[in-house]
Amino acid sequence: MAAKTRRTRPAEVEGTPAGGEMKFTLSQRAHSARVVEIVAPIVPVLASALQPRTEVVLHDLTRMPNTIAAIAGTITGRKVGGPPTDLGLRTFRSEYPQDMVNYRTETAEGLVLRSSSMFFRTSSGTPVACLCVNSDLHDLQRAKEILEALTAFGEQAHHGTADGAPLETFPATVDDLADGIIRQAIEAVGVPTHLMKKSHKVEVVRDLDQRGFFAIREAVDVIAQRLNVSRYTIYNYLNEISASQGPEQSATAG
Repeated sequence: MAAKTRRTRPAEVEGTPAGGEMKFTLSQRAHSARVVEIVAPIVPVLASALQPRTEVVLHDLTRMPNTIAAIAGTITGRKVGGPPTDLGLRTFRSEYPQDMVNYRTETAEGLVLRSSSMFFRTSSGTPVACLCVNSDLHDLQRAKEILEALTAFGEQAHHGTADGAPLETFPATVDDLADGIIRQAIEAVGVPTHLMKKSHKVEVVRDLDQRGFFAIREAVDVIAQRLNVSRYTIYNYLNEISASQGPEQSATAG
């Protein structure tokens, strides 16, 4: 007696994938076919315009699981007739999936991509196709690392000044140089010049002396005017500083 043959349910019946996924009517399939007809020729053009290293994929959601209807770019190595991604499969199963822009994805080889997905819908809102753009960020990430390395500061730059000011500036003129040094010295004291007492002004002069400010021509006259004192007062401050430092660290004024 011949063995009975068990009839199995086909993978798809009238366009409905096994497992209860969304059914598509003939009208919806026709709509999807029209989207593919219009959008597919744009896929290679769009991939070329978004070079380098960008892949553009058009999915026909009515042909699950072989959804790829058009593809350009070689990032993932997929071809027409291929399946969606795992995220795509989960998303496509939803009755009302949302467009997604600039989300992180990753290939099986660990290549990080920036992806975006836009759905095409029927007049009733049913998604029937999806356009995906995947951009390889490896070169951009590498460029970012190089730029960060080139613009990074060493240990001395992090700790060279108490207030985080740069260790070196590039003034265009001597006046700019003098103004910059004076501004930094006054900011270091932390008191506006019109509120300064003698002790504050002495600290400003001490800071300027340490910065080499008095090697600039007419430096004494410039700082005397800024601190609203006489040039002789500045000399007195320098003498006080010199006396407190000892003979080996005497100030030089000019």
